[in-house]
Amino acid sequence: MANTFADSNRYIARFLKEGTSTWGETPSSGTPREVRLTSSSLTASKETVVSDEIRADRMVSNVIEVQAGSAGDISTEFSSGSHDEFLEAFVLGAWTRPMSFDRWEGEQVSITATDGIAINGGDFSDYFTVGRRIKTEGFATPGNNGYFEVESVAFSSGVTTVTTVETSLTIEAASRYTKVMDANDVIVLNNTTVAAVADGFTGTGVFASAIAAGQLAIGQRIFVEGLGFEEGTYVFGSAPAAGDSVTVSDGMNSRTYQYAGTVPEGVVDLGAAADVQEAANDLAAAIQADYALGLINVKAVSDDTDTVTINNLNSEGGALTEDEAGTAITTTDFANGAAGARGFFTVSALTDDKITVSETVDAVSAGDAVTIKGSMLRNPGEIDDITPQSFTIEEHYTDIGQVFVRDGMRVGSFNEEVASGAIVTGSFSFMGRATSRRTSTLLGTSPYTPLEAPTTEVINATTNVGDLYKDGALLATAVQSISVTGEANLRAQNAVGSKFARGIGTGRFNLTGTVTAYFEDGAMYDHFVAHDTVSLAYDFQDIDGNVYWTTIPAVKFTSDDITPGGIDQDVLEPIEFTAQRDPATNCQFQRDRFSSIKAPTA
Repeated sequence: MANTFADSNRYIARFLKEGTSTWGETPSSGTPREVRLTSSSLTASKETVVSDEIRADRMVSNVIEVQAGSAGDISTEFSSGSHDEFLEAFVLGAWTRPMSFDRWEGEQVSITATDGIAINGGDFSDYFTVGRRIKTEGFATPGNNGYFEVESVAFSSGVTTVTTVETSLTIEAASRYTKVMDANDVIVLNNTTVAAVADGFTGTGVFASAIAAGQLAIGQRIFVEGLGFEEGTYVFGSAPAAGDSVTVSDGMNSRTYQYAGTVPEGVVDLGAAADVQEAANDLAAAIQADYALGLINVKAVSDDTDTVTINNLNSEGGALTEDEAGTAITTTDFANGAAGARGFFTVSALTDDKITVSETVDAVSAGDAVTIKGSMLRNPGEIDDITPQSFTIEEHYTDIGQVFVRDGMRVGSFNEEVASGAIVTGSFSFMGRATSRRTSTLLGTSPYTPLEAPTTEVINATTNVGDLYKDGALLATAVQSISVTGEANLRAQNAVGSKFARGIGTGRFNLTGTVTAYFEDGAMYDHFVAHDTVSLAYDFQDIDGNVYWTTIPAVKFTSDDITPGGIDQDVLEPIEFTAQRDPATNCQFQRDRFSSIKAPTA
């Protein structure tokens, strides 16, 4: 009979967070998640001592086991939401708002009621909780693309139905572009009383609950959505003649729509319109269909009479034009855009009525629905907030029915590598208590509720990494790579009478790294020589619009060895740095994460 050997392609890893006061004890219930990884070196380990007894036959009398534990690394490729719990455990902190980046898309996602979103193909109810914020995208109806709050969730006959608090949805069939996704980073949801002022955002009492809950803090990055979209109109005085057309540009892409006649290649054929109502409705529907396809970033709404109102979701820089033989179409071009009222901002001061930011903001009056998002993680600066965390990690070799369960696993270090022309990679090292072997899964079945890993796309340093910022300003020098390494300096707390450690202690939080830049000017070298304190920040954005910002608010450059190397090569500037406590934010490391920043049309 042929032997069956374990195949790495049949391997599954799952993790479950343990209680903060019960290190090394696997909870009796919970929601384990699968781990996305490229390799694992987690193993059981033990220490042995060879007896020194003297024997006349020259042989060893005993090999004694004196200590045991579990340890190793998990190597990863960076993807949104896949390893946030490990980073949280490493810094001994907590994300200000929990989120998962779970998403469902394509033909399985439809709108089935004014408050109902349906996901076909399985029971996904465990991924949703009451009060959680979600986002929909890719629908042709403008009001179906926006932020909503979960009121309830149910599964029946192969369909998971999410009921929303809002009742503004319009029934719409699924398409390959429709999506529903986690957006629990939403702090302020669809608020029409928020206004933009020169130095921030105001709204009477709007921010009180978020501040009290610790969801807003000085130095945090937020994303503000809903203000500053330029607006224009097409008004139909009569039915367009055959060949009449309009062109809509969002400042980056443009689309032309023609009513009947000979339609050139690349132009959208609207067909003939019997009257002004049909002309307006057909144009709005065609524009929204192109929006859903990602061909143009505008919102178009017909008043069901004779007017199409269009908002440029890129805020500014768009244009509306028409090409007609007669005067059936009256065009009012885009106006009143304010790009500086939407986007990423850094909080510099907070009150219940105002978020003051470091950046200059374009003033916009209240009235539009404003959503403010942000989920931040820092190494805690307040002693009472430092929370040691551990995991039970299961490794399941499914083809041979062998399972290793390792408990008390604490994260001892992390590494992140961003290099040109490569996927962003990283690793987490663990130290833990015992490893047990089983022949069936523990975390993958009842009484646990196992969840799959997020399905977000892997990030690469070519198209998904933005820029490097120094002291809040874009670094002009081209960067070849960024490397960041954190160490928690774990130590096993061994004790007499115990084979396994009684605990795992955490030491000083050290954060170091290297920025390798092309040698272009002396600015960074001058910081090194002057021993200046500077901040560094960089951002990721994946294909779905999910964004991460990494900020190291206070670093010292510890080396900057500029040498010519050899012939036929670029001169590089490898700048090594060490982080220190930043008194303004009371931390050494900060990461901000955001669900899709694609502008909603609701």
